[in-house]
Order: sequence, then structure tokens, then C-alpha cells
Amino acid sequence: MCARGFIVRLMVRSGPLDRLSPQDASNLRVEERGQPMHVAALLILGRGAFAGAPGRARVEALHDIVGRRLHLAPRLRQVLYRPPPGLGAPVWVDDQRFDLGWHVRERTVPEPGDETALLRACAELHQVPLDPSRPLWQMWLLTGLAGDRSGLLIRLHHVVADGVAAIAMLGALSDPGPAETVPDPPPWTPAPNPRHTALAADQCRRLAHLPRGLSRRLSHPATLVARLGVSARQAGQLIREGRAPRLSLNVPVTGRSRLFLIRADLERARAVAHAHGGTVNDVILAAVAGGARRLLRSRGELPPGLILKASVAVSVREPADQRAVGNRAGVMIVPLPAAEPDPRRRVATIAAATAARKKLPPYQPGGRLAQRWMTGVMSHQRLVNLLLSNLPGPPAPLSLGGTAVLEMFQSGVVQGNLTLSVGVLSYAGQLNLSVVADDAAVPDAATFATGISDTLGELGILATNPPGAS
Repeated sequence: MCARGFIVRLMVRSGPLDRLSPQDASNLRVEERGQPMHVAALLILGRGAFAGAPGRARVEALHDIVGRRLHLAPRLRQVLYRPPPGLGAPVWVDDQRFDLGWHVRERTVPEPGDETALLRACAELHQVPLDPSRPLWQMWLLTGLAGDRSGLLIRLHHVVADGVAAIAMLGALSDPGPAETVPDPPPWTPAPNPRHTALAADQCRRLAHLPRGLSRRLSHPATLVARLGVSARQAGQLIREGRAPRLSLNVPVTGRSRLFLIRADLERARAVAHAHGGTVNDVILAAVAGGARRLLRSRGELPPGLILKASVAVSVREPADQRAVGNRAGVMIVPLPAAEPDPRRRVATIAAATAARKKLPPYQPGGRLAQRWMTGVMSHQRLVNLLLSNLPGPPAPLSLGGTAVLEMFQSGVVQGNLTLSVGVLSYAGQLNLSVVADDAAVPDAATFATGISDTLGELGILATNPPGAS
């Protein structure tokens, strides 16, 4: 217990610190169990990216571009400081030895510099854990692509930002609009780490607020009852849906993965979704069900009526909270009718299922005990069969250092016993999909990706010619 006078003096002297949230702390615990918790974006850049001055390396020019804009994304120069026991959760602090050269690096894609070689390089880079003693991000300039194009792989830990915040952060690093200029960056000197007295004050303040928060909740019984009712209905929904089917897909991941890219047209996807009373996400889920159907049929695992369970990431951010760092995400579990051969019927069925599930808030871990339980069972869970994340990206084309961003993809990681993950990102009229598959558990992942692509083709929304590929 803190003495009252000591608490008051400490509270006056120091303001609240930027602590790691419970949800983000659960991401760190997952990683401590050997499951990487970083996400990535892959940008395909136009010709002659970051040429810089004559004789100057491209990566040095990229250093200049990123360095001038880091003040717009302060988290990229921060690390997690773990206080001594009793002084609370980890705190975000400035990196005292920040080195941009460690974060912005270059790699040449092997011959012949085609998409297969690019994706192999991305998979190798993406499977390496980020160094927790440094800011949790990296940017790899991937040169040597055919047509004098380049790739840019941006790796970001989930504790830094979820998908929505990561897209906003990427926007901060991109070129401003025609009527805007990039101001000179302000001078930056890392702030010192908080003293133990400041940590103790912040921890005491948080503990002192707990009874007040409980009292406030109890003073509004109707709101409390409503929240408990939502939780009860969510639990009932999980019980009614039952377990996900047992499949050869759901085995512990090995840490080595493969990556595939699929391209679709956003406006045509919207038209198909509208015609079937659904959303673009419903159309994507129908295509994912088509990929799973193709893969499971080739494995002899497609009984009549088979329904898979997909874990679909859902943002729970408020409209004014789009740029906030950290995670504001929940999960919606969606049934995928893999046995249904008609992709349009799949769209309609999935649209009806998601509409019903949107009447309840997405599932969110409800505290540290629930989060610890989830991290402990990920390798043998039976709630879902695969992962999907769909993010709204920039509606207009971006450029970086005067180089056009031709395409943009998002990519997650496979984890636990979920060996397939699909990432979707809209960008300037494109609807871009990436498939991440565990190399050992899904050596036939190309069958899954082809099944998705063919389904998109049947629906009339597949894009065949990547921008700038000629």
C-alpha cells in the first residue's frame, strides 16, 4: 500500500505514462510462446525507385525520405521498457540508440527477379522475429525486380499498430498531396526513461482509479446489465455454433511459410456484393471458401455439407480513433459453406450469416485471465479453421519519394494451429489479396490460392494484369 501523502506528491509530479494495453500484452505473450506477432505490407513500386543523386545508393535516398517524416509517426522511434516488478506494465519510451540504418535496409531479389522470387524473399524476411530491444519495425527495399521495379516490405509488430493504424502510419510516411509540402523535421532528442518514482506514481494512480471505475459502472446498472447481456448472447452464439470441423489444415505451425498474391477489381466486387445483398468482405469470404473447397477436395476432406469457421478481424475503433497506435480489434467468427459448389450461392449464404453476426459486437478478449487462456490453447484450439483480415486502404494512388506505389498488399502470419491466413487490402480501385501458408502443413497451398483466384474469375472480378508489369 502507498502512503496517502506519498501518493499525492507523486501524482502531482508526474503525468500518466504510455503503458502497454492488456490486449497488446497478450500479443507479447503469444510471441513468447514462439508465435510471431508481426504484420507486413508489401508495396510494388514503379521504375527507378529512390534513385537519389548520381552514384548514390537507393537505400540511402530512402533513409532520407523516411527520416524526414518519422516525427509524424513517433511510435517508430520508441521501444518497450519493462519496469521492475511492482511498477506496472511495460511503458513506451524513446529509443536511446535509435539507428535508422538498422530499420531501413536493402536486399536484392535473386534472378530472374519475377514475382515468385520476390515472394520467396518476402517470406524469408517475414519469418524472422523483430528485435524487442529496438523499435518493432523494419522496412526492406527489394531491388532487382523485372522492369526496373522494386518492392518495399514493411514489417510492423502488432503491439505497435493493428491494420487500421498501420495504414494510417504508412500514409504519414508517403508523399503529401500536390498542394502540400513536407516541412523540415523538428530536431529530435530521445527523452530519458521514466524514473522509478514516476513509474510508482503512475501505478498508484491507476490502482487508485480502479475503485472509482467500479463505482461508476455500478452506478449505472442498466448499462452494466446491457453489457452482461451482450456477453451472454455472445457466449450463447459460440455454444450454438459448436466446434470447427477437424481438418488436416489445423496442426501446429512450423515457422516457415509461403506467400501468394491474388488481384481483383474493387468496383466489380462491390457490384457482385450488392447483387447478393452483401458486402465486399462477403464476396472475399465466398472466394476463400472456394479456395478451401478446392484444397480439401484434393485431400479427400470434403464431405457433404462441410462448413468451415473463419476468424475475421474486425476493427472496433471509433471514427475519431483511426490514427491511434496499438490494437483496437475484435473477431467475428463466420461459417464458410465449403461444400457449396456455386460461388454466388456462397456469397448469399455468407452475407446472411454475417448480417446476423453484426447484430452483436465482435468478440474481444475480456481481461488478462481470458487472454492468458487464449494464448495457452492456440496450438490446439477448435474454434476456427483459418484467418482473414480485410482492410480499407488508400482510395487514391500514393507515391513515396516521387516514386509511384503501383500496388499494395497486407500480409499477416500463421500461428497456433491456423496454417492458412488471407489478408485483403483495397488500394486505388484494386482489391488485393495475399495468402500466407505454413510450408510444412500446407505444401499444396498453391491449390488453395488457385481456388480463390478461380472463384473470383467465376464471379467476374478477377484482375489479370498487374499495374506496371509490362
